[in-house]
Amino acid sequence: MKQTIIGAALSAALALTAMPSTAKELIYGSWMGANASTNAISLPHYFEKVKEATGGEIEWTLVPGGQLATGAGTVDAVAGNLIDAGTTMAPYTPRELPATNAIFTRTVAGDDVVGTAGAMNELILLNCPECKTEYERNDAVAFGAYNTTPYLLMCKPEISTVADLKGTKVRASGGGVEIMKMAGATPVAMSPAEATSALERGVVDCVMGSLAWLRNYGYMDITEHVMEFPLGMAGPPLLMYMNRDVWNDLTPEQRKAHIDNAAELVAVGTIKAQIDIDTEVKAMALEEGITFHAGGADFAGIMDRRVEEQEATIIEMATSVGVDDVEALLSKYTELLEKWADISEQVGTDVEKFTEALNREVYSKLDPEDL
Repeated sequence: MKQTIIGAALSAALALTAMPSTAKELIYGSWMGANASTNAISLPHYFEKVKEATGGEIEWTLVPGGQLATGAGTVDAVAGNLIDAGTTMAPYTPRELPATNAIFTRTVAGDDVVGTAGAMNELILLNCPECKTEYERNDAVAFGAYNTTPYLLMCKPEISTVADLKGTKVRASGGGVEIMKMAGATPVAMSPAEATSALERGVVDCVMGSLAWLRNYGYMDITEHVMEFPLGMAGPPLLMYMNRDVWNDLTPEQRKAHIDNAAELVAVGTIKAQIDIDTEVKAMALEEGITFHAGGADFAGIMDRRVEEQEATIIEMATSVGVDDVEALLSKYTELLEKWADISEQVGTDVEKFTEALNREVYSKLDPEDL
């Protein structure tokens, strides 16, 4: 018996010595709710991969629900090291992130979610020096941009035609602002989380966003109609928007662990947390009695007009706030969208294949020491 006790004590001691003596605990502040697919699926998976890759030296704690920072406050919260990292959406802070916002404002028509996510990451990380400069200016590093599914309209009143939108108030951001103006609606700026109570109280009539938001932000019990004509994709939401001093305090191996697993973060965040969730949520919404409307030629006309007119508008907007050579940036985006459309056909919705493509085309070319 005595030998058993001694053996157990020795095993415990050896286990303790095998653990890192000074594990670094980092705080991720998310303005999204705990049930949002990004917080429930994408980030926990990534944080576990980083923990494994660093032998337990790095441990991230996710604090959801805007407890530490709002969507608009994340840039300042990261700069001030109130949080070590968070999710950043450039339209919430366009003055701080003007080049990223120029990219975000461009509406990508269609429904190639995977291809657009690939193009966004390659553009931001390898072809936008001004993006890097503005992250540095705000004491941050940024990577891990996912893509949402095409934006739809989730409404309390019935909206099935463009004419129905006249006089309504719609939560919108990025390129969706101009699309709603073209349709005769009044766009209202707020985060998806803030839109929940706004929709319930009638402050807005509709929310323009991904179908997954019905569950992610609690719209399911408020929404009665969904107009599911795809109103474009916009991004990138930056999942790893991280304090620069915290990043620099990591060892080279720890920084490498974050980048080595970033492609999978994007793939999981785009496919499992967006595309797959949309399918589940639509089935739930139909069971709840929400009516879906297909839309038609009138919405297609709005989208055609937006695609045709947007470049000049974005160039004017971004140039006015000091972004250089916006035309070249948008031209590169077009080139990358075409490139990734071909890759997307090979990838489909396979997470492993998308991870491989992202690593091959983007993350293997990214130097963690030069972010």
